[in-house]
Amino acid sequence: MTKIRLNARFRGRPLTGVERFATEVSDRLARRDGISIGETAPSQSLAGLKGHAWEQFVLPRAVAREEILFSPCNTGPLTVPRQLVVIHDAAVWDGPEGFSHSFRTVYQQLLPRLAKRAAVVATVSQFSRTRLAPVLGLPEERILVLGNAVSDAFSPGQTKEGRVDGLTLLCVGSMDPRKNLGRLLRAWIMLQESGRVPAGAKLQLIGGANPRNFAGMERIEGSGIEWLGRVDDVELVRRYREADAFVYPSLYEGFGLPPLEAMACGCPVLLSHAASLPEVGGPESEGAVRYFDPESETEIASAIERFLALDAGERGAMRQRALDRAGRFSWETIAGKVSGAMASI
Repeated sequence: MTKIRLNARFRGRPLTGVERFATEVSDRLARRDGISIGETAPSQSLAGLKGHAWEQFVLPRAVAREEILFSPCNTGPLTVPRQLVVIHDAAVWDGPEGFSHSFRTVYQQLLPRLAKRAAVVATVSQFSRTRLAPVLGLPEERILVLGNAVSDAFSPGQTKEGRVDGLTLLCVGSMDPRKNLGRLLRAWIMLQESGRVPAGAKLQLIGGANPRNFAGMERIEGSGIEWLGRVDDVELVRRYREADAFVYPSLYEGFGLPPLEAMACGCPVLLSHAASLPEVGGPESEGAVRYFDPESETEIASAIERFLALDAGERGAMRQRALDRAGRFSWETIAGKVSGAMASI
């Protein structure tokens, strides 16, 4: 029997990709034979230095001698060597400008020390392993690649036949500069102004985005652009299912869950070729996604235009290939890798 103690500091935090990973994998571990899992979480949600203090000084006292600590959300206590920690990306080194000085300082100091003391260090993509190895001071082969997946709620649902509401493209992203929404918006306006998208076509944006933050961009709330803000999973799945295509111009991802969510819902994907994203979409020759250069507004616009030129049969084939690609990613497989790694500690 493998006894696991879950570092559940993530409980109560907003559900982003890291928290989804932790929830899904820990749930699957709890259902596996030969595993006993308990969790320890702070009595209330703790952010910043208070959260780190709880993790470093309170959590270790809850880990029994025979237990292995599972820390799935980037950080963990330095004093627990029998630990599997998942570090999702190297963003605090690769894009430090996207973080506060205090945040990146803590992470840049903590993570290399933690990686050297933990029994197993894991991440979610080959790209992240390559970027993490030198900054953590570990050889790549010491970092286990787990992958990522989406919940069963992300599924194709009913057919789109009979829709009469016009062309809709969807993007899910935050105000983080790495999400590159500004270039997507300028590409869309370029298409609108040159008449290269159908009348009534819409670009819908989901996430914590405020159009007023894109200073200097005229008609940002016109031109068929709809800002939907944050939505729950039920609404998100509905939007994926109803969209004609999903466009994701991100410059940096440790993995990139939104394109996988879209594919799992049977939505064709137009995807940045940056960072880890080709690991999600697969080779363009497989036909699940169409790639573009995210640093070129012209390339983004051309990718959208080329998709619009596809006939119904080609779009249908793309949907099916997207579903096939999404089916290769499994939480059970990830839980199996975690379980196997812990059995060797």
